[in-house]
Amino acid sequence: MDSQPTSKALHYRINNNISQLLQRFENIMATATVESTSHTTTAVETYQLDVESTALIRAAEDILSLTRVMKETWLFGKLDTLGEDESETRRREELERDAAVIQKAIEDGGVLKTTKK
Repeated sequence: MDSQPTSKALHYRINNNISQLLQRFENIMATATVESTSHTTTAVETYQLDVESTALIRAAEDILSLTRVMKETWLFGKLDTLGEDESETRRREELERDAAVIQKAIEDGGVLKTTKK
């Protein structure tokens, strides 16, 4: 049984993924700008670039996974992305009352009475 992610957990995961992407990209750029002619240094830099690019890809894949989880949660009604403030709640309640009054009037026949001549 899948547990639904909380808003706090989603925010933490988003922030963590963003910081990972930025950090990995900065590390790649820092490694790529080092100028050295030593074979040992070049081999170490190549390994560092491989590690950082793999971590960058992993962070990007996690963001894709996160968006999928958020879409599924939103589609199945467990993620409240809009939220209602007090004015929206009042407006919705007024609309529901108006709709009930109109429905009652239609059912009672007071609105759509046809006149026979």
